[in-house]
Amino acid sequence: MAQFRERRFASTVTATAAMLAVAGLLTGCNETHSASAPAEAEVRPVRVATVALEPLVDSVRYPAVIRPRVEADVGFRVGGKVTARLVEVGTRIEPGMPLARLDPTDLELQIRAAQAQLAAAQADAANARSDFQRYASLRQGEWTTRQEYDRRKTALDKADSKVREVEAQLRVLNNSAQYATLAADEAGIVTATLIEPGQVVASGQTALRVARLGALEAVANIPEQQVGALPSQQLSVELWSHPGRSIAGSLREVSPSADAGTRTFQAKIALVDPPPTVQLGMTATVIAASDHGAPVARLPLSALTQHEQKPAVWVLSAPDDRLELRPVTVAAYAGDLALIGGGLKDGERVVTAGVHKLDAGQKVRVWTEPAR
Repeated sequence: MAQFRERRFASTVTATAAMLAVAGLLTGCNETHSASAPAEAEVRPVRVATVALEPLVDSVRYPAVIRPRVEADVGFRVGGKVTARLVEVGTRIEPGMPLARLDPTDLELQIRAAQAQLAAAQADAANARSDFQRYASLRQGEWTTRQEYDRRKTALDKADSKVREVEAQLRVLNNSAQYATLAADEAGIVTATLIEPGQVVASGQTALRVARLGALEAVANIPEQQVGALPSQQLSVELWSHPGRSIAGSLREVSPSADAGTRTFQAKIALVDPPPTVQLGMTATVIAASDHGAPVARLPLSALTQHEQKPAVWVLSAPDDRLELRPVTVAAYAGDLALIGGGLKDGERVVTAGVHKLDAGQKVRVWTEPAR
């Protein structure tokens, strides 16, 4: 019995020792794993942008309005009462097309009066010619004096001159009768009507405003500190109704004096091959660009940080994607972009987010947005 108890106690001690050994082994493994965990550096995902160097183009935008190059005020060449206006604003007109008419009654009466005067003048001229021919025959036979002959010759010349004078007046009146109908000289569009039927107008008074077809231009007001650079800039026009679509332009005219109220100079930019959708009066933007030649990289402002009180960016060095703090030169700021003029090479990758939480030499991975 005593031997049986001794054997059972020995077995229990052996099992307990084995369990303690296994537990110690597991504890050692956990301690070893805990000690090696901090050695693994965290790989942080970052958002990057690839550097693309391009020439620095400085552009300025001015509001403008589309106007015709030639817009003329037209009116009757004679005065009278308007009987009809044959066009409205926006009407497209062709050469010779009637636009408005005056009452021709007075002009027709003047023509008849001139015709009567012409008949009387012609009769007087015929009578003076008969007298002259008679006295010319008498002068050949020395039956009249030289003085009387010259007087009859003068009377004939005056009668002929009177005929020519009345004929000229009649031609003027005939033209005036034609001027009672206002006709278009060239193709265009009526932009304003300033007369109505029943209105009495004077000779030369503006009746209609007509814009000639073809040449269009953008009219903008340029500040005095920028008007000097306008001739050397590359100009283009963008319509507000067609954003992103630009039309080439060329500077045609700059006002020689500033506007008294706004102190700006009016500039007219001719449109080169405008599309047919461009209409008069459209709102537009004149873009004046200057090419400075120096290449720059456009990066978001979030990519900038500082190094020794100077701007810098984080660059991913190949091939292990570790961070390098690179000083850069900022050429200009454009909205939410920074134009980097020096310090970067074409094709390099720059961190654009979370730049204040990074360290030099830190290994990172490029974060890609998951597909949706």
